[in-house]
Amino acid sequence: MRLRTLPLLVAAALLIATALGGLPPRVAASEADWHGLMSEDKAVQAEFPSAPKYEPVQLLSGQGFPYTMHQYVFEKDAAVFQLQTAVYPKDVYIQPQFNIQAGLDSTAKGLDGGKWADVDWTRHQGHVAADAVGVRAGHAVRVFSVLKGQRLVTLTYVGPADSARSEPVQRFIKSLKVM
Repeated sequence: MRLRTLPLLVAAALLIATALGGLPPRVAASEADWHGLMSEDKAVQAEFPSAPKYEPVQLLSGQGFPYTMHQYVFEKDAAVFQLQTAVYPKDVYIQPQFNIQAGLDSTAKGLDGGKWADVDWTRHQGHVAADAVGVRAGHAVRVFSVLKGQRLVTLTYVGPADSARSEPVQRFIKSLKVM
């Protein structure tokens, strides 16, 4: 595995850019297809429209300490659903709203107009979270991020225009549980 120095949301932005290459015009997942996921490190649960592919990504903190980002991606038809989670090394200073905002700002650079259409600051299981919706090249983009201690969890969705708050995406976001 290669070591990379990308923050999690920058990696999500790269996924978004890649996924938008040629998406067909529909998103669909039957109720029977939904797949419950427990992360590799048993710290995060979420539901996907079907079983996602897993890839561990080795990263380096600003001080050069290695850590692993666990990435799960499901792509079908017009939709990409992604979960990324990592525990930052102790040398990474965590200020939840600042850290999440920095990731959102970085990802926004690739969106139409260079900004999110809507960012809702909220709490998830008592922890600071952000739910952001934007557009890139006519496709809906939604990012939901939460920090629990040194653990960052980011759910990303890319799909057809106006689908960011559709029932399947809502289900994906609402299914998130961080242990």
